[in-house]
Amino acid sequence: MYCEEVLSRGINKLVEEGKVEQFSIARQVLVPSYCFYADDLMIYCKSSTSTLEALKELFTKYASCSSQIINTRKSSIHACGISSRKLNNMVQLLDFFFLCLPFNYQGGPVFKGKPKTFYFQFIADKIKIKLSTWMASLLSIAGRVQLVKSVVQSMLIHTMTIYSWPTSFLKEIEK
Repeated sequence: MYCEEVLSRGINKLVEEGKVEQFSIARQVLVPSYCFYADDLMIYCKSSTSTLEALKELFTKYASCSSQIINTRKSSIHACGISSRKLNNMVQLLDFFFLCLPFNYQGGPVFKGKPKTFYFQFIADKIKIKLSTWMASLLSIAGRVQLVKSVVQSMLIHTMTIYSWPTSFLKEIEK
């Protein structure tokens, strides 16, 4: 059994027992309580003290059983719409540091609310840099077109499958 599976089952059990409160994004629609990617774990939950204490207890049990200790210097809390007092309590309880929204994760922006152009600007900047280096290379027009199709389109598809991009931003990229 993989260690991630043990941690996954632990989080599921906390959700089933009501110890970890999930977000609802619409009527009767809940946000997944967590997401694993490679060696990363993102937990989406309400910031009540009891929820955070239950998660901390799970992390402690997991560390004692698996010998995999959570690196608090690499762990962070991303929150919005909470008071600074509550945020300080969260940081002290979990010993994680705080980062503001929006932030980039795995090549895509994470934010609250409607997609705005500046959330995706870093992608446009990367594309411009790639295009300028390809222009200076000795590639044929067909070679440059192939690079655009394979590299640039794959950069865009990742975030386009998640978000509805602002039309003004799409027009800028087309230029």
